[in-house]
Amino acid sequence: MFVLFIGGLSFLVLCFPIVALDFDLWYHLLGGTYILEHHTLPAQAFFSYLPNSDRWVDYYWLFQVIVTSLHQVGGYFALIVLRSLLYLATVVLVWLCLRTDEDNGDNGVFLIALAMACAYAMAILPRDLMLRPHVFTYLFIVLFHYVVNDRPRWGWALPVAALVWTNVHGVEYPVLLLTCGAYLAEYFLPKFLRRPAPETIRRLRWPLIVSLYAVLATPAGVGLLPKPFAPPLFHERVISELNPQNLGAFFSLSLYPGGNWLETATNGLVLFVAVSVLALAWSRRLRLSRVVLFAGGLFLLPQSRRFTYEFLLLCLPVVADFLRLVAGWRPRPIPWKGALAAGLIMIAATLWSVNEFLGKQARYPLDVARLPVGTCDFLLRQGPGGKVLNVSNPGGYLEWRLYPKYLIFMDMQTMLFPSLDLFMSLNMFTDKLVFQRALDRYGPGFVLADVRDKDFLKRMEGVGDFAPVFFDDVLTLYADAKAYPDLVARNRLVAIDPATCVTEDYEAMEEAKRERMLAECRRVHEVYPDGLIVNTVMAKIALARGRTQEAMGHASRLMEVYPDRYMGFALAGLAAFKEERYEAALEYNTDALARAMPSERVLVVRNLYATYARLKRFDKAYEALESVINPMMPAATFLDLSDMGMSAVAAGKTREGRLLLTMALAKAPESEKAKVKEIEELLAMMDEPRQ
Repeated sequence: MFVLFIGGLSFLVLCFPIVALDFDLWYHLLGGTYILEHHTLPAQAFFSYLPNSDRWVDYYWLFQVIVTSLHQVGGYFALIVLRSLLYLATVVLVWLCLRTDEDNGDNGVFLIALAMACAYAMAILPRDLMLRPHVFTYLFIVLFHYVVNDRPRWGWALPVAALVWTNVHGVEYPVLLLTCGAYLAEYFLPKFLRRPAPETIRRLRWPLIVSLYAVLATPAGVGLLPKPFAPPLFHERVISELNPQNLGAFFSLSLYPGGNWLETATNGLVLFVAVSVLALAWSRRLRLSRVVLFAGGLFLLPQSRRFTYEFLLLCLPVVADFLRLVAGWRPRPIPWKGALAAGLIMIAATLWSVNEFLGKQARYPLDVARLPVGTCDFLLRQGPGGKVLNVSNPGGYLEWRLYPKYLIFMDMQTMLFPSLDLFMSLNMFTDKLVFQRALDRYGPGFVLADVRDKDFLKRMEGVGDFAPVFFDDVLTLYADAKAYPDLVARNRLVAIDPATCVTEDYEAMEEAKRERMLAECRRVHEVYPDGLIVNTVMAKIALARGRTQEAMGHASRLMEVYPDRYMGFALAGLAAFKEERYEAALEYNTDALARAMPSERVLVVRNLYATYARLKRFDKAYEALESVINPMMPAATFLDLSDMGMSAVAAGKTREGRLLLTMALAKAPESEKAKVKEIEELLAMMDEPRQ
């Protein structure tokens, strides 16, 4: 049965592309490229023009070499395979740790073990989807447990694993020391008390002791030791995964359909570990190693959300011991047919939850939606090189694409840059004085700001002479007009505002302005034909001009590049609607609604409403509006209420329709006299007595 579970899980994670949940993967790829080219480890932030510091210890150098080597051979698909194998190997080892020969075929204990394995698979999935060094840490924690508790004859594999571990993710060496120390405590404490040590631990003492010294077997040597305990000040206030967490959050359980089952699995496991410790202590079956592992994990748990996963994996032997305790109780046996049905339901629910979490399939093998691909393409094709002042979050991808032609300000390697640099990067795009001082100090020729920041130029008016010259779906590029007058003259964006252009009313816009915006969009589109924003604007301009086939071309491109986003399907629906192909419009809009975020649903539902109305399916039209509009709330507009009322009347819901139309009249503005007259006539008609 577990093989079936792993098979389904393998299919789901192998089909999930590389997604920029963060941008760390790309600075690891650049670091690995540097190491392979120079045959030495970087000692400074070679990709940045910030003053050199002695803070950097490349404690994940081996991870960088591994991912870079695989990427050079097999591209992003090879990275997907690596990510999937590490995750699946961790889940399999968790299962092997939980299974025990003591259950004697007890189906009840088997089901509990399966439930715990499913919960662990769901809990660690969100973190393991990010291909970062911690995925090796999770695997090695479970591997140590499995060898010590179930395969002691493999003991001398532990120092090898420890050596790889500390060179792949050296900053996590305290977890290695905690794991080895917890098991060694079961040897040294009895020796201190002049009692016999357990045979298994006695056989493993030297492999575990040698494993401890692996923390010194890295290029950093003793320089690695202070790194976990000397983070830059206030970085935890910026990076969400470093934020301290309230232990009360683990009592949040969403068991209803549509709830976050993966978070529920994580919280449920934390609570289950606590219950297991109490049960083992009450039964006097709580081993010393488990006490140390639980205490160490409990120390880490409130430090930040990221340590939740270390806590759960460190305490895996506690859960396994509890299952053995349950097996010893010999509960009433469960018939195999019932156990089979329960197990299959459990597996199906887990796979369904994972599939729901992964969402609609993005472009494979790389989802470019969150990556500043276009701005990098523009800089590499048309820019002369130099310094780029950038928002820090996408810095990992920027440095990977732009180095060595350009140097950036900084990325999010928190151990590398002082807190003042991070403070500058967070404040210089909103504070005029900080921005001015950054320009004066570093003299960058280009600035990369958030594409959604519509007030950036206004806030920075009078500082420097930067003009917008390009944009993609992540960043807007500004160039120094004094330093690069020709580049700015050729590419300056005057008519189009990247932050607001998607929401412009192109139907009501003057043709001259539409033409100016389209000309600038064409320049952007030539460099980055996959852009979501630029294709959307060009499609909307085409629709406003009645060129539906041209709009459909842009919509098709968006559906191909961003199959998990709603916009391409919504635009295709609008084009089909204008061509009076209402069944096709209905299909496109239904697909768009399935992909829309909550904030995007109202627009799509309005398109669905209009389509249902043209198809004379007024009951569906009313249901569509009812799903997103609360007529009793102030946010409901006159148009919302009148459309809901009209569709309700047409659908035969006379009582609801009468009330909605009356409510619409209460909100009717002076400019809607024609609509008001139509509503009044309809209400009067409804009030006429039937013959």
